[in-house]
Amino acid sequence: MTVMPIKRLYQEEWAAWRGHYRRYFKYAARALGLGFVAGFIFFTVWPAQEKKALEFVVKALEDIRLEGSPLVLALTLFYHNARASIVAVVGGIVPFVFLPILDPFINGGVLGLLASVGKHQGFDVPRLFLTQVLPHGVFELTAVLYATSLGMYLSTGMGKKAVAAWKARQARRKASTAPDDGAAPLEFLETYPNRTSDPTEGLVRNVVRSFVLVVLPLLFIAAAIEGFVTPHLR
Repeated sequence: MTVMPIKRLYQEEWAAWRGHYRRYFKYAARALGLGFVAGFIFFTVWPAQEKKALEFVVKALEDIRLEGSPLVLALTLFYHNARASIVAVVGGIVPFVFLPILDPFINGGVLGLLASVGKHQGFDVPRLFLTQVLPHGVFELTAVLYATSLGMYLSTGMGKKAVAAWKARQARRKASTAPDDGAAPLEFLETYPNRTSDPTEGLVRNVVRSFVLVVLPLLFIAAAIEGFVTPHLR
C-alpha cells in the first residue's frame, strides 16, 4: 500500500530535479571543484597556513568523537552533516544572494587542504582519497550539492516573491491615485488561472520535501559508510 505513494513522490522529485534543481546542481559542482583547486593551490604555495586551517577544521568538528562505537560515530556524523545542510538550505531565504553556494566551495576548500597536508606529509594522496574520502564522499558530497541546489532554488523563488510583491504594491499605488471611472477592481478582473499560476507557491514545502526525500537519505548512507566501513579501509 505504501509502495505506490513513495514511488509517486520520487517521480515528482525527479520532475523537480529536471525542472528546477539540475541547473543549480551544476553551479554547486563547479563551486566544489573551484574550492578544491583554490584550497590545494593556496596551502601548497603557503604551507605555513595549513596548521591554522587544520586547527580551525578540527575545532569545527570537535563534537565528533572518533573513538566511540561505529554506531555512535555514524549517528554523530549524520547529525553534524544534516545540521550543516539545513544551514546551507536556510541561507536561501535571502533573495537572489545565493549564499548556499558557499557550502560546496568551503567543502571543496577543506578537501584541497587535506590533499595539501597529505602531499606535504608524504602520503599517497590518491590512495588516501580513494580509501578515506571516496566511499562515503560519493553520497555525502552529492547530498551537499543537492542541498545547495535546494538553497539556490529557494533564493531564486524568494527573489521572485519579492519582485512580485513590489510590483503588486506599485500597481495598488497607481490604482489608488487613478481617477475613479467606474471600472471593476483589479482583483475582480484577474482571471482564475492568473491568480493560481504563481510559480513560487508552495516553495518552502517543495524544498522541505526534497530535503527529506533526497538529502537526508544520502547523508544517512554516507554516515553509515564512514562509521562502519571507512575505518577499516587502508
